Amino acid sequence: MSWIRRVKRGNQIYLYEMTSVWEDGRPKQKLIQYLGVESDVEKVPKPKTKRFHPDLIFPSESSVAGNVMLLWKVAESLNIVNTIDHFTTGVENVEGPSPGKYLLTWAINRLIDPESATQLNTWVRSTTLPDLAGMDPLDFTKDAYLRSLDTICSQSLKTGKIKSQIPTIEAELYQKWRMIHPLPAQNPEIIAFDLSSIPTYGQECPLIEPGSKTHETHLNQINLSVITSYFDSYPISHFVHPGSFHSITTIPDLIIRLKELMVIPGTIVWDRGYTTEEQINRVEKEGWKLICGVTKRTNEAKNIVFQTEPPLDPDHLVPTQCMNIYAEKVDTTLFGNDGSVVVYLNVERQLREMKSRHCNLLRIQKDLAELQNSCARMDTNVVSENIAKVVPKSYEKFFKIEIRKDKNGVKIEWAADNEARINAERMDGKYLLYASDPSLSATDVVRMYFERDFVEKVFRDLKTFEEIAPIRHRKESRVLGIMFVCTLALRLKIALRAMLETVEEKNVSVEVLLKQMGRVHRVVLQKDTEVEIWYTGLQEKQKKILKKIGMKDLFGDRVR
Repeated sequence: MSWIRRVKRGNQIYLYEMTSVWEDGRPKQKLIQYLGVESDVEKVPKPKTKRFHPDLIFPSESSVAGNVMLLWKVAESLNIVNTIDHFTTGVENVEGPSPGKYLLTWAINRLIDPESATQLNTWVRSTTLPDLAGMDPLDFTKDAYLRSLDTICSQSLKTGKIKSQIPTIEAELYQKWRMIHPLPAQNPEIIAFDLSSIPTYGQECPLIEPGSKTHETHLNQINLSVITSYFDSYPISHFVHPGSFHSITTIPDLIIRLKELMVIPGTIVWDRGYTTEEQINRVEKEGWKLICGVTKRTNEAKNIVFQTEPPLDPDHLVPTQCMNIYAEKVDTTLFGNDGSVVVYLNVERQLREMKSRHCNLLRIQKDLAELQNSCARMDTNVVSENIAKVVPKSYEKFFKIEIRKDKNGVKIEWAADNEARINAERMDGKYLLYASDPSLSATDVVRMYFERDFVEKVFRDLKTFEEIAPIRHRKESRVLGIMFVCTLALRLKIALRAMLETVEEKNVSVEVLLKQMGRVHRVVLQKDTEVEIWYTGLQEKQKKILKKIGMKDLFGDRVR
């Protein structure tokens, strides 16, 4: 026989089923079972909550998610996939595989893991990119990527002509960028234009030629030119030239591309290697203003630099982080045009050049003195040869040397030409700049010229961050295609950098953020017959950054 015992603890009454048994000749109470907490009906226990213990819980899949999802979201804001698909297939919002999706995943790879370029399909399958693209992981194959390159740039088998969609795609991407990031106060675009060499393998591509700027002498090269916005460092467009092309020969391509892009003429800033009278007239004829360096090769340029001495005073100082520069504006004629030029003096460079010349002159004088004491028994021709070895051609103007022969043998009479040395020193550390806009001050011209170094950072990103060199493709069309992919990756990086400018955190760069976000993985958990997806590895610091750049809901609420 059993009964229910009621035990009160606090505000709850707990029920136990009890019974009586005989042990060792005595009656004892024994617990049969715990019934639970008493319900509203007296002595009736509430039903127990059944605890579910799954037989098996384990992660069935893990893939890299954070950095690729971040870059894919950036690409969506720029409408990259639809833009590429529109000009290659004529259709947007393509379900399944499309050239835009292939090329975007390739560009993301260039930013995150460029070393895996030869195993691109394997790398993509290890990330969440297939799900983001709405594609089967097996769709990512080497042949599919090569076919996607052929959709943006291909070569006719009959005529051999290159048909490229790249200029129109870049024009559309630029217009989209300017809608999101308009120029301040309706100012016209200021652009920097520069060229850099890219080492490459193979010789089949007609663009591949030997060039004087090849860093690895056993490799040929191609030349890459980039048009970059002075306002926000956005890579507006690019060109690929044969490896032997000089920078001056690229200006006609620049003018044509600016017309295709429908950029309102503003100002172009370029290095002295592009500057000739012909190129200046060509650019200004199209309505563009110009700020450029001028080489000191012509007598006209030399005379301007020689006759101008920028005063070393606060009014002529142009503050920079690493150089002491003094500049003066001069109204004069250059290349047959009346206008203004700027002569600037780099004080540190002036001292280095002067010191180097003095050291060389001192060494040459000692060698001439020794030769003067030992030349008596030499032949005249031998003495001339020895003088040529002692005095380089570039230093001949600093000496007056005479060889004479008499009954005592050959004699050398020489003297230093101090006037020539002083004239040379007046050119040390001084450089000439040309500016189409006469309203600009000397400080404005010098600053705009030196601040064009952001285009050099673009090349540094391509060569180091994306590891663009060396190019391994053999066909010309595919070389052009892969260069577009690399500049597409650069556009993603610039866009993300623009977002991070709103973050007040210090030491937050694109490189650091992508590395940290690479630790975020998508984990698929299998619970018996149920599947759950979670994102792990996201730290509070990255959460705050994502919130500030408008990507708070990048992973939703599935973060652990």
